[in-house]
Parts: sequence; C-alpha cells; structure tokens
Amino acid sequence: MKETQSLFENKEKLAENKLIILYIMQNVNCPLSNTQILKLLYDFEGFNYYYFQHLLSDLVEQKYIINYQQEEEWLYEITPEGLNVLELTHNILPGIIKYKLDIVIKNVLKNVKNEVAVTAEYIPENGDAYITKCKIIESHKKLFELNIYCTSQEQAKQIAENWQ
Repeated sequence: MKETQSLFENKEKLAENKLIILYIMQNVNCPLSNTQILKLLYDFEGFNYYYFQHLLSDLVEQKYIINYQQEEEWLYEITPEGLNVLELTHNILPGIIKYKLDIVIKNVLKNVKNEVAVTAEYIPENGDAYITKCKIIESHKKLFELNIYCTSQEQAKQIAENWQ
C-alpha cells in the first residue's frame, strides 16, 4: 500500500514538473535554449540537470514541445498540443508555484530576450587559408555576420579575438 502511494506521489510530482516547464514555455512566448530554460528552473526544488533533461526529452517525445537547431544552438518551443494540455490541466499547478514562476520569468526574461551573443570562429579553408566568421546574434536571430578570408591561422585568430 505504501509503495503504491509513493509511486502515485512520484507520478504526480513528475506531471507537475512537466507542467511547470510547459507553463514557462507558454509565458515566455519565444524560443528558448536548453540553458535558458534551465536558468528559469534554478529556483525550484527538485530540478537538477539530469532530471530536467529527462523531462524535456519526454515533452519533446510527447510532442508537447518541439526542438530545432538554429545556427549552432538547439531551441525549444511549446506546440499547440502542449498548449492544449496546459489549458486542460491548469488547475493542477498550485497558485503559489504559478506566482513564483511569474516572478522568475519576469526577472530572467529581460536577460533572455535581450541576450546578445558576439561570437567569432575561424575555420580552415585549404592549406594555410582560413575563414573567420564574426557574428552578432540577439534573441536567437543573426543580426550581423562577417566572413573574412585570412592567409594564416595567426591572422584568423587575431581577428576572432579582436571581434570579441
């Protein structure tokens, strides 16, 4: 009897944690990277990296969240099925959890949406030639990219370092 109750409580907690992720995805209303979702969950008890990865892969497998690669990054978005599940089960999440999530989302979302990435990498072309790719990315969208042909690895490295 005790094992059955514990199993039920574990399944209930698992469902609640999946709903927390769906709630975040709905309220952020923009694609998020794995790291960004995890940042939003840091304040919640019971979420560690491996458990989070398991929940996220379950949600993708159930088609409640889609994932796709943009540039070099994997992004996640809630699907219409995920929105439907959230709507049907919105009473399961306690109000205090929704309140905490709203505060966390509000505070972290400013940084997530305005996150600007300035990156540079150099790639061997042929022989001693390299292409240095310099990019500015904001909110997962490429704002600017410059590809520079370099005649040596040192030159390519110097351009990449200066781009930062």
